[in-house]
Amino acid sequence: MLVAVALLIPICALFIDLLFGEPPNKVHPVVWMGKVIGFLDERVQRKSQRHDRICGVFVSLIPILLFTLAVILILGAIRIYGGDLGLIVWEILSVLLFSTLFAIKSLGTHTLPMMDDLKNNDIEAARKKAAMVVSRDVNKLDEPHLISCASETVAENLVDSVISPMFYFGIAGIPGATVLRVANTEDGMIGYLSEKHKNVGRFAAKLDDALHYITARLSVPFIMLASAILGYDWRNAWKVAKRDHVQTSSPNKGWPMAAIAGALGIRMEKEGYYSLGDGELQNDPEIIAKTVRLMKATSILFFIIVLMPLYLIIGITVQMFLENALFGLL
Repeated sequence: MLVAVALLIPICALFIDLLFGEPPNKVHPVVWMGKVIGFLDERVQRKSQRHDRICGVFVSLIPILLFTLAVILILGAIRIYGGDLGLIVWEILSVLLFSTLFAIKSLGTHTLPMMDDLKNNDIEAARKKAAMVVSRDVNKLDEPHLISCASETVAENLVDSVISPMFYFGIAGIPGATVLRVANTEDGMIGYLSEKHKNVGRFAAKLDDALHYITARLSVPFIMLASAILGYDWRNAWKVAKRDHVQTSSPNKGWPMAAIAGALGIRMEKEGYYSLGDGELQNDPEIIAKTVRLMKATSILFFIIVLMPLYLIIGITVQMFLENALFGLL
């Protein structure tokens, strides 16, 4: 019974994401996470480096504890006290929650329209869409840099939005994926983004780096495997990843970005910051679709090979243990 329940949760969540993508903002847990993080951040009175860094630890840890305990409490109460119907509701809610904690479809949803704009020679429309997914100034980006921008977004978020949530779900079920998603949201909001957050966001940035350290490197063999299946250059994926991953300021983001650049035989470039891969920047917007295709294949392979056995062996047990332990303390 437990194995059947465990199998259905990630499988159903995967199909929901691939078919429907992200839920509306008003019911999206990640949006709620962002509101709590923003609420706490705005109440930190910037005084000194030491003060701000200490406050930053609390700004990071409070949302992680709040959302993780809430998930454990709600799911545990439904399963423990709901009887046979409770187990069904617990499973459905677990499916719905997990489907919001990773994102495969939305990576294409946010970047493929840029490809359509560029095919129609509407560079201004492509720039507007690029501004929604990257923090750099897009107003002067030419077509090759817009194509690179879209591909970089997909490649970078392969780890942040897909592989890492799946990995931590495999280790600790919904609570594990929740910890990862809150920490990643914190990094995106306050992690070294500005002068305002250089101290308050330090802990969030370091925690995010630590959580993605293994998964960023683990992504490369799966990118290589997906590349071999799709007919891309899997050998060059490893060559470029090993050579160019050090160019990004993040210790993690360079691995999937460089591997995908190598597999597709393209160059990804953020002027003044990094240049990953060989050759010239691409003028063919279809590169964006190829990047999305490689991202999806990598995600599904990781889901089958890593998430499923890891969750069946460890994750479901850890999740139920946490639920039982919390109610044992109450």
